[in-house]
Amino acid sequence: MKKQEIDLQFEVHCETGNTDVYRTYLGKHLLSERQWIWDANDTYLKEIAPVKLVPGEYELRIETVKPGTGTFSIKNVEANEATVQNNTRIVVS
Repeated sequence: MKKQEIDLQFEVHCETGNTDVYRTYLGKHLLSERQWIWDANDTYLKEIAPVKLVPGEYELRIETVKPGTGTFSIKNVEANEATVQNNTRIVVS
């Protein structure tokens, strides 16, 4: 199957914790790993990830790297040439 170029954009918000590390994944693939160094209540990061994907469904998720205890969330997901469902599922047709 032919891969499609998708421009994936989303915001990473830190609900609790400063200096914790997070990872974002699309399906089983690591998109980014970053250390949060900003004030948790006032700042978010906009991640921009150009990806090439075969048609299918992909789960966008975030995890805190242990032993960190921060709480992170993903908001305002956008993807050209794909459908976003429930702010975490990317569907490429």
